[in-house]
Amino acid sequence: MTANEETQFRNASGGVPHGTILRLVMTPDERSSEIAQFCKRLAALMPQVSIAHENGLSLEYPFILLPNGVRYQGVPQGNEVQPFIDALMGRIPALSDPLRERLNAALYPPAAFDLFITPQCSFCPLAVRRLAPLVEASQLIRLTVIDSGLFPELARRHSIQAVPTLVLDGQFRWSGSIDLDEIVTCTTQRDPAALGPAALEEILKEGAARRLAGMMADRNAVFPALLELLCHEQWPVRLGAMVAVEELSALKPALGLQAIDALWNRFEGVPDQVKGDILFLCGEIGGPSLVSKIKSVLQSSASVEVKEAAKEALEKLK
Repeated sequence: MTANEETQFRNASGGVPHGTILRLVMTPDERSSEIAQFCKRLAALMPQVSIAHENGLSLEYPFILLPNGVRYQGVPQGNEVQPFIDALMGRIPALSDPLRERLNAALYPPAAFDLFITPQCSFCPLAVRRLAPLVEASQLIRLTVIDSGLFPELARRHSIQAVPTLVLDGQFRWSGSIDLDEIVTCTTQRDPAALGPAALEEILKEGAARRLAGMMADRNAVFPALLELLCHEQWPVRLGAMVAVEELSALKPALGLQAIDALWNRFEGVPDQVKGDILFLCGEIGGPSLVSKIKSVLQSSASVEVKEAAKEALEKLK
């Protein structure tokens, strides 16, 4: 934090309500310490602000949760400072009534927005200010402001070529000027079957596996992004996806089997832990057609743990 930035925070301190809490979600990512140092310094400059530390071991990246509900994944500096201060002071304009009504009348499933910015960008603060009211208007919207400089791998993952760039559910994107009317229209008219892994993960984190299963049953389709979550490296994510498949199988057994068949096509290319989970699902909701496939695992060079999972799956199928 530069001397000028410290002065900005100190001068704005009087306008921040007493008892303002910032939630700092720490993860194993090494940048957690850098964000934590910023929060510690901020609390020293703004006595009205307290920092609540949270353990985010199941998450990949650290972030600061602002009072207005916006997630900030970075260390505010340069042009990022003033929008951050505005959020602390509650200077977030309300969404217009027509947009709010449209949003709340038709929004589902939850929408995950990622806004990529940089401290040097003069247009990024305006994008943050325009989008923040969406979070206040609906609990189904998550907005994460990502510093592309501090998290360059995320910018590369989403092929970010310019800032500000807004990405919805890992698929839809807007660069430069932010048109809220267009964003609300796109958000409320999404095809749930086209949702990305991040959006489905948010649904599962809310404990809505049954609701997700119902959405797939209504459309008579296994959402492709669910298969990505079933092969995710983190166990809590896979567990939520597995529950959704089991719920789906209870609603429409044929779709459950379809999900298992699609998973089996990925079996050889996933880690042993994921193989064990696939075999578990085979035993829970699989059919006779899977017996020969599971037996082939026992005859392969798979690890002892994977073969044990295969034996248990065969016992359940019997």
